[in-house]
Amino acid sequence: MENNNQIEQEIEFLESFINASEKQITILTQGMEDYGKALAILQSKEIDQASETLISLGGGVFSKGRIEKNGSVLVAIGSDVFIEEESSSTELRLRSLIDEVRSSIDNLNKQRADAVRRYQAIISAINNSRKEQDVTKR
Repeated sequence: MENNNQIEQEIEFLESFINASEKQITILTQGMEDYGKALAILQSKEIDQASETLISLGGGVFSKGRIEKNGSVLVAIGSDVFIEEESSSTELRLRSLIDEVRSSIDNLNKQRADAVRRYQAIISAINNSRKEQDVTKR
């Protein structure tokens, strides 16, 4: 009986981990996409030449405006505090962040895959055990 409780707890843990890791991967992927968009804008030659572009205000709201790349950008560091940073430094930092997030996603995917394999192995063992019990009862 105690063995059944341990198996149930293991299954619940694996299900929980699989679901949580999926959510983390989704959040990290969205963050990496945001970093990628910012990097693409900083590297874009067309931004300097464009007279007006759409600037996202968040929540699906945009404003027309002009982005000036005069060598520095404002970077949010938290609590509505911004610092001025050279755009070349920002580009390097964004590339580094993208690499770090990509590495985190890869690690989470590996851990999730291991958990899925363990989960499937346990479920398969339970199903095989039930089949054997059914055959024995006949």
